[in-house]
Amino acid sequence: MTEAPINIGLEGMRSLGPPTSSSANEGAKTPTRPPTVPGENPFALRWSERARRISIVVTPGGVEVVAPPGTDEERIAAFVAAKRRWIYERERDLAARAAEIEASRRIAAGPERWVSGAKVPFRGRRLLLRVVPDDVERAELRYATAFHVRVPRAATAPERERLAESVVRAWLLARAREDARLFVLRHAERLGRSPLALRISPRKRFWGSCSADGTIYLDPRLVAAPRPVFEYVVVHELCHLEVRHHGPAFWRLVATLLPGYEVRKAWLDRHGGGVE
Repeated sequence: MTEAPINIGLEGMRSLGPPTSSSANEGAKTPTRPPTVPGENPFALRWSERARRISIVVTPGGVEVVAPPGTDEERIAAFVAAKRRWIYERERDLAARAAEIEASRRIAAGPERWVSGAKVPFRGRRLLLRVVPDDVERAELRYATAFHVRVPRAATAPERERLAESVVRAWLLARAREDARLFVLRHAERLGRSPLALRISPRKRFWGSCSADGTIYLDPRLVAAPRPVFEYVVVHELCHLEVRHHGPAFWRLVATLLPGYEVRKAWLDRHGGGVE
């Protein structure tokens, strides 16, 4: 059986993020002092021939109750009422996770318009972009506390934006690769383990991941975060080469390689996302 990848979370950008959906069944412990009153948890009821007991599934789209055909509806209603606290907690966790993901998108999002005066996120700051028509054949970028882009004079306004975005994003991707390689070299020797490969590519859910074969994947948007935070993500994934779980042994290893990592992790947690 292939081991599932361990991911950073974007369970982060929290160390272990809440699930994308949750479920409960009749075997689960019945909570006390539910925070809601009857009627506050509307749900969709689905009959299933495969179901052996009543279960509840909570997703961002709502609450679904699955039950064997013929189950008494009063029994179903009583089961849902007994699980009100559990439903409330799952909905709260999912909402918090959605807020984290949205926050992480805002951190790394580029400007709405790639024109002079826009702000581009880079290493924890939002730096000024200047786009200037000039006697050049193709877009050129110079970085000096701001992004100075020269574009061909003949380019139309929409073309200037596309050229500015393309050249800046290419430059940021190169910086992300450089930083990632530097951090791996800095800490892999101390760990005594090196990744099979280092891949920089957009991630759908997490800022990074460490696969079972030892390949580390990192989201290039990490270049928008402060460099110490980017370094923490790399160290986190490197430690998964040695320890696959998030138990005390894992965090001791992280602390050995990166003393004071808690401050960096807190920034990541606070601004959305996390590492797994």
